[in-house]
Amino acid sequence: MEPTVGSGKILTTPVITEDGQPTEYETDSTKPEQTINNVSLDKDVIVWKLTLHQIGLDVVRTDRALVYYENNENEAKLWDILAVYSWIDKDIGYCQGMTDLCSPITILIENEADAFWCFERLMRRMRSNFKSSTSTIGVRSQLVVLASVIKAVDPKLHEHLEKLDGGEYLFAFRMLMVLFRREFSFVDILYLWELMWAMEYNPTLFLTYESNTDANEIKAVAGKENLLDVYGRFERRYIRTGQKDEDAPLSIFLMAGVLEGKNKRLLKEAKGLDDVVKILNEMTGNLDAKKACSEALKIHKKYLTNKMRGRFSDGARLEKVVAVVLRGIVQVVVAF
Repeated sequence: MEPTVGSGKILTTPVITEDGQPTEYETDSTKPEQTINNVSLDKDVIVWKLTLHQIGLDVVRTDRALVYYENNENEAKLWDILAVYSWIDKDIGYCQGMTDLCSPITILIENEADAFWCFERLMRRMRSNFKSSTSTIGVRSQLVVLASVIKAVDPKLHEHLEKLDGGEYLFAFRMLMVLFRREFSFVDILYLWELMWAMEYNPTLFLTYESNTDANEIKAVAGKENLLDVYGRFERRYIRTGQKDEDAPLSIFLMAGVLEGKNKRLLKEAKGLDDVVKILNEMTGNLDAKKACSEALKIHKKYLTNKMRGRFSDGARLEKVVAVVLRGIVQVVVAF
């Protein structure tokens, strides 16, 4: 449908108008069919073609400091993968930030087809981050969980952020959407992603990505007790405590760790949301992956402990209420 795909080149200017007309008509009279076909493009094709130059503009800005992208063919490889993905996933299409996720895969996997399918599988895990509507954004549920985590482990910081009108934690939007791709160096982000995905691993992971997988099949795999050791360390904690929350991945606790690491500065220097954003932006490319993961696991453990205490506390209060009610019933019976 678009000859530029696979040609070793990329598009950075529109090839069609919003009504489906080509921006430059083919002047070769021996190719009349191309002009006719371009005039009556399918709606999906028009939407797709309108995004191709947007992908190109983002591609030429991605990882410019890396020698790898000095080769135009490598730049085109990244563009090809995203162009094809935006066609097959019509619900999401292409969104800014996808180049950040795709670039490391493009660099690590030489074969373009293999790199594409690796990215496609990654997007099955990440695509909800890019889903948005007029009323909500893709990572909204994660931001809500992040707020609850900070409130539980550092109520003073949470209260301060709320006073700054930052209680919705929108300043963490980009970091969660592209998994801290811009906050760590290229080498560190490879380490971080591999560690995160290993720690979040569970045997049903790939089954849940397949749309035709029977729910009973997933439950059967998940119910095998001998698989507990197969789960990643992070996921295993949820299994043991029975507190699994689909909207609380390790990235939430990484973000919480980042905020905790800047706790003193945020409390002392942040007088508004602009100050919060400024302080967090200073970390770009300067975070240490090992230290960040270690801090995230500490916060995760603290968060689960606090939740368990809250549960037991609620249970104890309920037991007291029940005991009082029972005593009242006994007294009534004795009186009769």
